[in-house]
Amino acid sequence: MDEATLRAWAAQAGFAQSALCSAAEFAQARRVVDGQAPLAERRQLRFDPCGDDSRVKSLLVLLRPYAPAAPAQGGTVFVDSYYFASNAAYHAARALEARLTQAGCYARANVPYPAKEAAVRAGLGVMGQNSLLITPEYGTRVVILLMATDVEVTRVDAPVRADCLRCGRCAAACPSGALSAQGMCHPERCLRNFMMEGLVVPEALREAIGMRLIGCDICQRVCPMQPACAPARQEALRLDAFVTDDPAAFSSAVARLGEQIGRNAARPQRVRAQAALLAGNSGNPAYLPVLRAWAQSPFEAVREHARWAIDRLQTAGGA
Repeated sequence: MDEATLRAWAAQAGFAQSALCSAAEFAQARRVVDGQAPLAERRQLRFDPCGDDSRVKSLLVLLRPYAPAAPAQGGTVFVDSYYFASNAAYHAARALEARLTQAGCYARANVPYPAKEAAVRAGLGVMGQNSLLITPEYGTRVVILLMATDVEVTRVDAPVRADCLRCGRCAAACPSGALSAQGMCHPERCLRNFMMEGLVVPEALREAIGMRLIGCDICQRVCPMQPACAPARQEALRLDAFVTDDPAAFSSAVARLGEQIGRNAARPQRVRAQAALLAGNSGNPAYLPVLRAWAQSPFEAVREHARWAIDRLQTAGGA
């Protein structure tokens, strides 16, 4: 299959942009990751596509843009629009993989290589100070997926007409100090690394999470490279649906969330652990009975977050 046909099929699958890049080893990305604190989201990251499978000749970089989510308000929780788009993109990539395989090509969707570096290699964008890919058309709000293929790279796209202004707004706005003038200097402080991962969130970061169930988006909201875009239309998710002592209601809420952002991201105990933090940040003492029950949970993150939330709500209420 030629590159033009491959990209046409990618567009038909629902991807706004696509391009091939070299499958050469991501040596620099490996050095960066090896020099940083170990993070849950990087445990499965790999760096040598050709070494993993000799059939791989290129990586197809697939971009799917999305609009920002509306801020949480009135008892709702924040879910970054990225996760809705990411779930849709995942299934679109699997469908594209099936079509390519049926056509006799080698294709493996959603492969775990450094996606942002691959996108830069493919000429789709540049790296910003906030460590995100900046594209001329969509700013930083794109889902990036990679597909390993046996299609030869025949050309390299011209450099993109975009660049990070290095204005420092993202670093100044980051509530956890993960960013600096040099970029993502402290990825272990990034709030997203602890959301819905089943980990106990460091106490110093819990208040900064606010009402975010998953996703942060602060550095993107202040970035001047973002194009004007109306907020995405999505279901308003209420904290009450998750902080409940009704097992059936909780399971229903988690299942509905899983349908929207993917079941892997919406695992029940991880949702419960995150919801406990949001309950503590809500200032609403009505959540105390549920939190007291959760404080006896066998799951460490649920238990520790519930105890912290209880202390926070009781202190705020003077109890």
